[in-house]
Amino acid sequence: MDDLKKWMPAALAVACLLVWSAGSAWAKDDVRPGSTRAHITVNDTVHGVLSSHRSLMSIKENRSALEHEVSKAQAGFGPRVDVSGSIGVGVLSDTTSRGLDVDDQWLSVGSVSAKLVQPIWDGFATRSRVRTAQATLDSVKARVFDTATSLSLDGIIAHIDLLRRIKLLELARTNVARHEAILGQARDRASMGADTQADVTQAESRLQRARSSLAEAEDALRVAYATYSRLTGIYTVGQLDAVPMPPDMPDTVAAFIETAEKHNPKLAAFLQDIRAAKGQKELAEANMYPTFQLEAGPEYSDRGGDRDRWVYSFDVLATVRWNVFNSGADVEGIRAASAREREARQNLYDYMDTLRLDMESTWSNYQAAKEQYKHYSDAVVNNTYTRQAYHDQFLLGNRSLLDVLDSENELYNSASQAETARGNILVGAYRLCALSGDLLPRMSVPEELVTGGPGEAKPVKGEDFDLGWFR
Repeated sequence: MDDLKKWMPAALAVACLLVWSAGSAWAKDDVRPGSTRAHITVNDTVHGVLSSHRSLMSIKENRSALEHEVSKAQAGFGPRVDVSGSIGVGVLSDTTSRGLDVDDQWLSVGSVSAKLVQPIWDGFATRSRVRTAQATLDSVKARVFDTATSLSLDGIIAHIDLLRRIKLLELARTNVARHEAILGQARDRASMGADTQADVTQAESRLQRARSSLAEAEDALRVAYATYSRLTGIYTVGQLDAVPMPPDMPDTVAAFIETAEKHNPKLAAFLQDIRAAKGQKELAEANMYPTFQLEAGPEYSDRGGDRDRWVYSFDVLATVRWNVFNSGADVEGIRAASAREREARQNLYDYMDTLRLDMESTWSNYQAAKEQYKHYSDAVVNNTYTRQAYHDQFLLGNRSLLDVLDSENELYNSASQAETARGNILVGAYRLCALSGDLLPRMSVPEELVTGGPGEAKPVKGEDFDLGWFR
């Protein structure tokens, strides 16, 4: 019972650490990729992810491209200037050439013109292009935020997992040390005739299993370090600070789902996809209408020969063009665009169902992890007391060596499972925040880390074409 009382404060301290949700402010001295700062907070981890991950940089480049696409579509409302020129030879038969008897001669021909074209009405085709481009851009902006959230969650999980692997390695080393001590005691007792050689070999077998678990823990830790560095760009990892619980966690899954319906970025992206599909449908319908535009500009042409035969004109014209028959292609284009609009709407509904399932299952896993951690923590306290009692009784000859070895194994398993459950609580909490769409705002992540431009991508050797006309 004394041992039980001794372990209770430690268990309470661990529980307090678990539920600590201080909501730490964003660190001003953020860790940059390659940093060697001694302590790395979870905010530093998120900063590293958002500053260096190439997947986020790639979608930011796509966002930049679509910003230019919007400007390109808007330019369709303005005028354009077309300049053309031609030179060659030709035959012309008209009243003048026949009168000069040159209607069968090949003579030089040249012309030059400049034309200002101002669209007046195009069946709202330009407006549809602008709407489509803007909706596509808004969709990608939402997906940039979604990608930033997902990658940040991956970084946080890697941070949690790395801390867990470090703790599991400590437990594995302690387990090996305990088995080495037990083996030494078994050999001493066997030399005095208190135990048999079978007891010694049993202890040796358990020690080898403990060492195998240690090797597995070391391997898992190396992988965890590599995963963390890949996600964050921080390759010299110092001491990781403990990860607090997210601040202001809702008490029900319904509250999380309500938040997700308002703030989940992927939902916003799917909604913009529907708007983009509607814009494409409007563009297809624009083919059913005539177009009107204003054209103005000079034109000069000249034909060679022994007479002055140049022509100059300056015209200001209102033109109309209307394709009245296209073999049904325009009708089918409208039908295809309508199908794509319905497809985009189905994609939204499908994701809403998937999101609800993900949130409900994550909430269930989160609640189960809290229950597991409570029970495993109690098991650690009881296993510790049992192990010490069995060890004392073993030295007095009242317990077998197998009882001692089993108690050591049970304590190691309970402690490992408790640490895993503790990590699962944190992962579940942060995953719920990510699914609800408020992970980054909840952590007070600077907006410019998401809205800012992509990082530099240096040219890659071999990306340029070789000089040549045909290859």
